[in-house]
Amino acid sequence: MKKSPLLILSVLLAACGPDKLISDLPSPNGQYHVEVRKCPEKGSITWGEEIQVSLLETGKSEKCHAVVRSLAQFDLRASADQLQLEWLSDTELRAWHPSFEPGNQPNGSRLKHDAPVKMVFAPKR
Repeated sequence: MKKSPLLILSVLLAACGPDKLISDLPSPNGQYHVEVRKCPEKGSITWGEEIQVSLLETGKSEKCHAVVRSLAQFDLRASADQLQLEWLSDTELRAWHPSFEPGNQPNGSRLKHDAPVKMVFAPKR
């Protein structure tokens, strides 16, 4: 049986894992939103999953492993069940997960230098 290149490509793409939006939290004024996505883990040969959190302007979206439209973004290599996201104001977002080191940004966090929204990485008070 001869395998077609299209069939092989389809199988490989299916094995790459999800790119699934699991949560979307708008800012109080509706100008921004935070997407939480389940993504295939970068560089994993076991097809693991990670969570990608992207802060964006309303109407924009960011696919897994892209940092084109995001004002800020971080990855979480743990369950999203304990992820806390809370808008403190129209331009300030609190993000926390028990896996974060207190007082530090999560590993791999990215923030555009001119981002109009501040991200605070702290547990709820």
